[in-house]
Amino acid sequence: MHLKVALWKLPNLDDRLGGGLVRRRSERVSEAGIILIGVEDAVLADSLRFSLELEGYSAKLCDERSLLPLVAANKTGCLVLDQEVFTKLAAGRTISDLHVPVVLMVGQRTQRLMERARAAGVTHMVETPLLGGVLFEEIKKALDGDGRPDGNSGS
Repeated sequence: MHLKVALWKLPNLDDRLGGGLVRRRSERVSEAGIILIGVEDAVLADSLRFSLELEGYSAKLCDERSLLPLVAANKTGCLVLDQEVFTKLAAGRTISDLHVPVVLMVGQRTQRLMERARAAGVTHMVETPLLGGVLFEEIKKALDGDGRPDGNSGS
């Protein structure tokens, strides 16, 4: 049995939709601000950036050293951090000084981690593996200002 694989070249989706898709998404981007992604795993970070951009958001990758200057230089909508970057930032007590919503991705919620996140100013927390659209739902909540100071978004 032989399988045939066909590669199709599709015209630009925005051209097919008369430009409306990009306009709607760019309006969302300008209102939301830039989403900064602080994730140690480069492949995961790039995948998150790509997925957010497909959803119409503007996203930039950063690490714990570049995060502060990026927040200061851009209209930042929210931060998406993994536990490793969070730990590095929380040690320097810089998260609460940023005054932007934070979505924290963790392997497992523990009482100790919840307390540290709350003290650091984390507004949303999601557990990995990221199933369905849970991360995007939390990012949308963070951008809409639906933050809970207890570090638990209720998801």
